[in-house]
Amino acid sequence: MRSKRHAPLSEVVADSLRQSLKDGVYQCGERLAGSVIAREMNVSQNTARDALGLLEREGWLIKQARRGVTVREFTVDEALELYTLRATLEQLALDWASERLAMPHHQQLAGFISDARLHAGMGNLRGMREAIYSFHLEISVIAERAQTRTILMMLLNQCRLLENVREVYDPPDAQTQMTIIDDYGDLLTRLRYQDYTAARNTLFDIIMKEGRALLPVIDLILR
Repeated sequence: MRSKRHAPLSEVVADSLRQSLKDGVYQCGERLAGSVIAREMNVSQNTARDALGLLEREGWLIKQARRGVTVREFTVDEALELYTLRATLEQLALDWASERLAMPHHQQLAGFISDARLHAGMGNLRGMREAIYSFHLEISVIAERAQTRTILMMLLNQCRLLENVREVYDPPDAQTQMTIIDDYGDLLTRLRYQDYTAARNTLFDIIMKEGRALLPVIDLILR
């Protein structure tokens, strides 16, 4: 893996913009002009354009006629579709991962949820979210399905955008956060006891529950 020092400049710019997208600096529907990014980051417009193209392929951005490049935004139906696709794909990844799960994997997955609980206790909602996203990605890593992981990363990027919107308009309270983490605790227990059918259903329910919580927020914004 190349170090950032030897990475193309466009990838360095993309890394910076990607972190800003994760942190909610850029919100759904916001325009990202290549000329502005080039000026702010002291790079050429070609470099800025290449960086935006990379983020577009990762699912963060969308390029449209007359609007240019904007942060991806969603209707209620699109958000529901996103979470349904993600839940279905993750069920498939879990099926593959279950064939390989060993004690180190269980410890790794449990560690992500412990981190999420720690962040929630400190009131760090974004830290909690990132720990949970790491949990989901780790399942695809254990499954050893590269294409699945690539697609899942794109879906998770879009989920991050929606969670940033929710954080602005209707952030989950402390009790809701702990309920979410408890749901993952139940999932870990089912995985530990190799009850993969129940684990599969629990995983699907967790993701869809997350998606349904966003729908009223999106509906409010669209009014």
